[in-house]
Order: sequence, then C-alpha cells, then structure tokens
Amino acid sequence: MKKIIIFVVILLNLFLARICLADTFVVKRIEVDGLQRLTPATVYNYLPIRPGETLTPQKSESIIKALYKTGFFQRITLSQHDNVLVITVVERATIGELKISGNSAISTDKLNSVMKTMEIAEGRVYNPAMLDRIRQSLLDQYYQLGRYNARVDIKVTPEDRGRVAVNITISEGLVVKIEHINIIGNHAFSERTLVRQLAISTSGLVSFFTQTDRYSQEKLEASLDALRNFYLDHGYLKMTIKSTQVAITPDHKSVYVTIVVDEDKPYTIKGFDLSGNYILPREEIVRRIHLHPGDTFSRQAVLDSEKSVSDALGDQGYIFAVISLQPKIDDKTREVFLTFDFKPGKKVYVRHIYFSDNSRTNDEALRREVDQMESAVASNGKLEQSKQKLSQLPYLKEVQMSVLPVEKNDEQVDIKYKVTEENAAQMTFMLGYSQVEKFIVGVGAMQKNFMGTGKTLGVNMTQSKAQSYYSFSYTNPYYTPEGISRTINLSLSRTNPGQMGVTDSFTTNQYNASMLYSIPLGQEKGVFNRLQLGYGYENTLLTLDRTRSILTPPSQQVTTFIQQHGRLFQQGILMGGFSRDSLDKAIFPTSGALNSIGVSFYFPVAAQSLKYYTVGYTGKWLHPLTDNGFIFIAKSNLGYGGAFPNVTYFPFFKNYYAGGMTTIHSFDGNSLGPKDSLGNPIGGNMLLTASAGIIFPNHISDTLRTTAFVDIGNVYNTYDNRSIGGSASGPLRSAVGVQADWMSPFGAINVSLSKPFHVYKNHFDARYDDHPRYFDFSIGASFG
Repeated sequence: MKKIIIFVVILLNLFLARICLADTFVVKRIEVDGLQRLTPATVYNYLPIRPGETLTPQKSESIIKALYKTGFFQRITLSQHDNVLVITVVERATIGELKISGNSAISTDKLNSVMKTMEIAEGRVYNPAMLDRIRQSLLDQYYQLGRYNARVDIKVTPEDRGRVAVNITISEGLVVKIEHINIIGNHAFSERTLVRQLAISTSGLVSFFTQTDRYSQEKLEASLDALRNFYLDHGYLKMTIKSTQVAITPDHKSVYVTIVVDEDKPYTIKGFDLSGNYILPREEIVRRIHLHPGDTFSRQAVLDSEKSVSDALGDQGYIFAVISLQPKIDDKTREVFLTFDFKPGKKVYVRHIYFSDNSRTNDEALRREVDQMESAVASNGKLEQSKQKLSQLPYLKEVQMSVLPVEKNDEQVDIKYKVTEENAAQMTFMLGYSQVEKFIVGVGAMQKNFMGTGKTLGVNMTQSKAQSYYSFSYTNPYYTPEGISRTINLSLSRTNPGQMGVTDSFTTNQYNASMLYSIPLGQEKGVFNRLQLGYGYENTLLTLDRTRSILTPPSQQVTTFIQQHGRLFQQGILMGGFSRDSLDKAIFPTSGALNSIGVSFYFPVAAQSLKYYTVGYTGKWLHPLTDNGFIFIAKSNLGYGGAFPNVTYFPFFKNYYAGGMTTIHSFDGNSLGPKDSLGNPIGGNMLLTASAGIIFPNHISDTLRTTAFVDIGNVYNTYDNRSIGGSASGPLRSAVGVQADWMSPFGAINVSLSKPFHVYKNHFDARYDDHPRYFDFSIGASFG
C-alpha cells in the first residue's frame, strides 16, 4: 500500500511539473529551495541538467525521478522564474535516535549490525517504507534461535530539526520445544538409534540441563552434520539428506522435525598406500594407521589415523605438515582404496615464546612450566604438554595457545599463550557456617600467586565453637630448577571434639611444624607424577574436662588411654607419598584422574610419647559421557592407622571419622563408626568411603556444578584396636542425592539434598542410632 502511495505522489509531481513547465526554455540558473541539512552542491550532483541547457517536459521528468531516487526527499516540485529553474524540496527526516530495548538473547550490537546492512542507523535518512523490512529482519534473527513467538514493535516519534526517534521494542518470547523428531528413509539403523546421534531431542528427564529439546537453526544444522558423520563412520559414503522440514504448531510453542535420508549401501576398505615425502620410517607410519582390508569404512578411523601420523610428524618439527587423503571408490565392489599423500613442508623452530593477559603473574612463573624451548625444534607434544601444565596452575582459569608463523621466515614460529588469571585476594575476612562446626569466623591472607611468582603464602586464623586454628604455610613450586617444590607448614590449634558431635570430655592443644618436598618423576604425555618426602614435629596435649561431675565422668576410652600413655605427646614425623595427576585443569576439571597415596610415621622424641603410623589413599576420576556436558565422576578415600610395638592402642585423637557432605551424605557430620561408652562418636582407625555420580551440564555459569551422586562407606576399628575403640560400626552406610557447588565471588557455597538407603537403629540404646539428615549446606564468605 505504501509503495502505491509513493508511486501516486511521484506521478502527481510529474503531472504538476508538466503544468508548471509547459513551455521549454533555456535555463540560465538553478535554485534549490527548502534545503535544511543538504547543501545545494549535493543536489546539483544528482541533476541531469546544467545551466545553458534547454529544459523540456521530458527533462523535468528526469529531474524529479533522479532526485526521488536519492531517497533524500519526501516531495519535489519544479517552477520557473525569469528563465531560472526553481526546485522546491521537502527533505526526508533523519534518524536522530535509534533505541532497542527488550533484547537479551541477541546482543544490541548484533541487531544494530543487521540494521546497518539496510542503511538504518543514527544519522541516516529515515524511510518509512523500511519499517516492515526492519521488523521482518529482526524477527528472522529470532526465528533462527527457535523463538517463533517473538514480537517486534517499532514506534517513530518526530523531533525538532527534521529528525525522528525510532524506538524498537522486542518481546523475545520463549524458545519453542521439539515435540517430535521423525526420520524417514532409514533401513540400516532404527529411528531411535539415529535420533540419539542428533544435537536436538524431545523433552526428557535431563533435557532441563542439556536444553537439547529447545529448537534452533544452529542446533538443527549441527544435528544434520552429526547424522552424516554417523553414517560415514559406518561405511555409508553415499548417504544423503534429501530434505528437512520444520513444522510449527499453531500456538508457536512447539515444532515437528522431519528428516528424509537416502542411505545407499555401506563400503569397505580395500587397502591403503603412502605417497609423497613422509619423513618417518614407513613402518612407523603404517603402525599408526589403524585401517585394515575388509574393515567397514569409518570416517572417524581415518581422522584418528591422520591425527596420529600428524602428531608424530609434529613432534619432529613438521608442525605444518599436510596429509591429504585420495580415495578411490569402486561402486561395483563397494570398496575404497585410500592413499595418504604427505607434504611435510619445512622443519620449524621456535623463535619466541611469550604470554599475554598475565597482569598479576610474572613471565618467569609461567615460562618455567613450558617444556618447549626457544630456538629448539617445535614439538606438538611439548606444546600441548606445556598448555596442560599451565592449565593446572591454581591461579589460572583458562589457557589458550596460538602458533604464529614468523613473517618472511617459513622455518620459524612464535608461540603465544593467552592466559585468564584467577582472582587471588591478598586479604580475606571470613564468615561461614558448616553443619559440623556451626558458625566459623576468621581472618587470613592467602595468596596462591604471591607477588606474581607462582609461590603460595598463607596466614590464616579461624575461630569456631569447636576449634581455634592458626597456621602459616609457604610453598615454592620451584625450590630447585629441576621442579622440586618445598612446602613449610606451621600451625597451632585448640580443639574441643564435643562441639563437633564426637566424643567429648577432653580438649587437645596441638603445635605442628613440617617441611614437605615434592619431586617430579618421569615424563608421560598429559600425566604428572610426583614423589613426596618430608619430616615434621608435633606436640599434643590432652586436657580433661574439669567441669564434668562424678555422675558423668569422661568416657571409658579416653580415661583408659590417658592412664596408660599420659596426656603429653611429642612426636617426630616422617612423611612419604606418591601422586599421579592427569586432570585437564585444577578448577572444575572435566576429564582425567588424580590419585595419591601417603604414609606418615610418628616416633617419640620425648618420654611418654607414642609410636604409630597412618596410611591413606585418595582418588578421583572424571570421564566425559557425552559431547553435551555429562561427566561421570568417582571418588574414593581409604585410611588406616596402626600402632607400633609397646603402644597398646592407636591414639584415639588421630581416629578417622565419616558422615557429612565431604564423606557420606545424609548422616550427621562425623557421626558414623564406633561410639564411646557415653554413646558419642569416637571414630576408628580404618576409613572406607567411595562415591560415584554424574555431573550435569548447565547453561547458567561456568562457576556452578551440579552432581547426582551415590555414597557408600563407614569407619571401623581393626581387631587389635576394638577393646578401646568403642562399639561396633555396623554395616556400610549409603546415600543417594544431588549436590550443587558454586564458586561464588564470596567463597564456595555447597548445597545438597540426599536420602540414606537405610538407617541403623539400636534396639537397646538409642544413643547408638543413626541420625539422618536430608539437607546439608556449607557457606564460606570473604570480604576484601
């Protein structure tokens, strides 16, 4: 309709021009009236007539058409005065202000760039005919995201000096969900099998986390690629997707997706050969290509073989080697013969290695983690190993590596590591709560990257009803140039176990000093092995609770131990251990494992001291289950303590405890295991706990992790320790639940909901019953 009106206006102007300029005349001068922003010179550039030329009715039409074509004018009239051609114009308004509101799924910058392609921007000429195009273009952007119920409202408000304000209000609506996926033409694989390969799905139990049931054009394209790759991995070289249809329900809330495929027939591998300059011995290359005659053709197997060979060449300095595949397809026999053609290029050396975005960390602290040396042959393996070592630093959140060719020198490259640093507050004031120690307050200084050197310095003081704790620690990760680290620990604590729900009637005062060395062992790709050796001193004083009455004396276990061994123990400590770390990063890892075993020997350095030992193992494994973020996680924790000859029992104040968020959910903290004569938990000299779970993907924040878990375990006393260890522990306890961990700006926040599989009840004494809890949380806050 608007186009018709504009066309009529132009015809009317042409008709009026013919009336006003019925006679021809020689134009002596041209005047333009009505200009506000444009200059007369701008108008003259578009005119098809110049002074001295004769104006005819045909020329008048050409003038009006040429000026309308510029888009600058809303109305144009021609008139004559003493051989002067007078052109009177009314300029179109310009866009003085362009405002977009209501958008969140698409950034304002992206929407503005879309409109700029249509000449819609502040300072540009406003054309009312473009409003519908603007609206449709913006809606198209939202349709690609699956937001088919989006709405775009445009309001134009006149302003002074021939300007208008354009306000675009967007209601984005909700992403439509996929109601059904239908695949037609499949014979070799079931529809269910094929649907599982897609990046989209219908709603299910986990779709709230994965959001795969939300439609978008991008997800659909990714799904089609995944479907093609699935068929290629099973030998269907000629498989094609004939069509894809997306039908929207009338309420614009759901879509039906239909995919039509043509499978054709599978192909097998006839064999393979090598051509070109493959540098390495032929036998080594053949060993890395996992393809055999008669095997069903697999695209993934071909890619894996190419990568294996490429990595081998890259470790020899040929990091830009090109391996191209030349297949010969025999449609009659349905066989494929593959030829790997090698173009290694030149051997490349590393000129410079540098780091960017490390505002807090010195280059030296980062450079010492890099195995690749400058001026040496570039090695893919060393470069990737260096990236992983940097990623495992506790003060780096993310590491990106770039290999940059050196200009005018095709035998050299520069290596750039772009790092994202983790914030490490130098001074913290803490206020927290745990369901074991209740309210906790503290002040401390913990710097994992002290003065940008990569060294860790910590001074902490915490106070709760159960414990007062003061500590100093200092770690130099490169105490020697070979990478041996040294950690110095000093601590002072006073603990009241009764305030933590375990055996009461005494307190402990303890002083501790230790020095631990960590020595790197061997070289394995993606794995870091370290040996720990150290020594220390520990001073422990037991104090009985003098406020107890004769009717409620200390527990039998505490009294017996003090009668036999005294209250003051001064121990020397020898420590040893081994750790194997293949986690992909230190904070919220997604793959790999961390296993460590440690042993400590306590020997007397004064009279009445003890001789005992502890052995412990901790393990954590993570393995991605799917490409969309599901991760399997398993954890275990084993501990054992024993006494040497001349010591009747393992000291009860070194016992292991279980129960609570860190061991077995759904049970009071430290409540599992043996009980003393008063019915309070006293722990045991053997700990067994394990957990398995699934980490769910989330689309909220990379600092939030949600895990569904199953816990199992308990604490026990071995035979030689049972007489002082209290009552029996009972069967293994287990629980199932879900936990959320958030690395908030105010500290770690952990929340869990869980339920025990069974609850132990003692029919003779309720003091020995389990006390289940279904909700646990821990909050730590730091200000500063």
